[in-house]
Amino acid sequence: MSAINSVMPANLPTELILCILDHVDIETYVAARSACCSWRKAATMSSTIRNALTELPVPIPPRADSLTNEEWNAYFCQIACLNLLGHRTHIDKTSTRRALPEDCTPTTVLATSPDGQKMATLKGARATIFTRPNKHSPWEYSQASTLYPLWTSVYRALMDGGGAGNCMALNPRYAKHCIAISSQGDLLAVGLGKTLQIYSLSGNEDNGISSPAEYTLDQHGVIYAASPSTGYEETDGVIDSLEFTDDDTLLRIAIHQDTTAFQPNRVRYMGNPSALQHHHQTHTRTPLQYWRENIHHIHIDSASMAVTLGAGEEKVVFRGLRLLPSSYNPTTTVPQTPLSQSTSTHYFTASLQSGPTSAYCIGHITISSSPPTSQQVTITRLLPSRLHHHHHTTTSDPATESNTTPPSSGNATATTGFPRWNPLNLPTASSKTPLLSVSPDNKLLAIYEPDPSSKEVGRGGIYIYCIEECGSAYTSHTKTNASSSAMNTDQRQEKQHSSICLPLEEENNIPSWSFLLDNVSVDVDELRVGKVVGNGGDGGYYEVMALAGRDILEWRIH
Repeated sequence: MSAINSVMPANLPTELILCILDHVDIETYVAARSACCSWRKAATMSSTIRNALTELPVPIPPRADSLTNEEWNAYFCQIACLNLLGHRTHIDKTSTRRALPEDCTPTTVLATSPDGQKMATLKGARATIFTRPNKHSPWEYSQASTLYPLWTSVYRALMDGGGAGNCMALNPRYAKHCIAISSQGDLLAVGLGKTLQIYSLSGNEDNGISSPAEYTLDQHGVIYAASPSTGYEETDGVIDSLEFTDDDTLLRIAIHQDTTAFQPNRVRYMGNPSALQHHHQTHTRTPLQYWRENIHHIHIDSASMAVTLGAGEEKVVFRGLRLLPSSYNPTTTVPQTPLSQSTSTHYFTASLQSGPTSAYCIGHITISSSPPTSQQVTITRLLPSRLHHHHHTTTSDPATESNTTPPSSGNATATTGFPRWNPLNLPTASSKTPLLSVSPDNKLLAIYEPDPSSKEVGRGGIYIYCIEECGSAYTSHTKTNASSSAMNTDQRQEKQHSSICLPLEEENNIPSWSFLLDNVSVDVDELRVGKVVGNGGDGGYYEVMALAGRDILEWRIH
């Protein structure tokens, strides 16, 4: 009897299959497109696709009657890709304790390299490096050094943050050590209070331990790659986290407890990659020599970028700003900016908060080092957020518009607790301390937002976007500016009340809705996204990792 029942769905008449598909949710419909021949045939009919699109917050193509069945399917495949349809229901979650070297204690400060194969620990002034061949192997001791100059930063923190009448009572604002290890494992950055020091762990480097590169947030004589615009305020915050990027030629500094107009935090990238290119033409520099010469160069400052974008007329704030790898190469949103040998460009992602706009964005910055130095900031793409998205055609329950997210339990995720197009799948983009991470292939953007409405410390949501870009399958058949005419009233008013140039969601013919990966009950310190390549016919999976103290939460997205 069971064998007969397993065959029955495949032998249903096409008319009945079409009727069933008219009443299923979008993710069930996506599954049907990968089912047996009869279901796949019915699910790929243009009439079925057009009906399925009525559930989605995407536009129906103009001149739809002229599209072929193949073009309808190509369009839907793009929608499915950019909205990660079918992946939300194929997620495995694990929770483990972080594997640490034996001599680590709760007060040990540690950092791992992006590939997870190198770890640096700091206990007092003693730095130790461990290595392992893969993330499942135990850590093996590599080398250790005592960083005597580190006490200089401790002394400075005592002077800057000492309590009244007792300079030895260190203000907690200055008491947090943070470290970062370079991708090659030969550089160690140490931050405390306002002081940053970079040491060389290579035995071939002269005075790599005794004479580190040093920089303080409030020092004079720093060099900006682009001179800040009027309205910029220098930070008075302290270093909260460090990360080597761009082949160790840039150091990302997250600055917290800022009390300027850009409070409470900003992001700054130190370094001068163009200098390294010039040195390659003459003679090589060791990594520490590069940093000794360029640690005072501010390549990018999120507050300076915000002032440039606001043009002095509107307050703009970037939260959690992160430069995208140089391999990120969009095809549909390329700013038309003249380039020269004295120009450097970067794409970035961040939470953009300005007036009525709160959304995560993809942007582009062009830096001209020719006097007078300048920068041009362009927002190329706004991602849908909870208050900035296409309105669904059906009426939503008022509860779906709230800013709270349902909790997850055990090893289950919160992804399937509500419909795919429920606004709870979108982040608020209003958090002051979001964490952003991009996959190595530049296709997935993971975001952790602490929950501001929660009375519990350490609760928040993790959201997943697809930031891959592609032109719409039907653009060759459509020359009309239908997307502009489709702009809703709220967005027209938003454009009228904003002095900054923002792209319209409709101009991205296929908006990329995120989904809530999970709601976590721990305070996430670091967020990472990796890609595991499968063997043979297996396509692999993406792995999202949230580090929270000694806890590791992992989600495999198949």
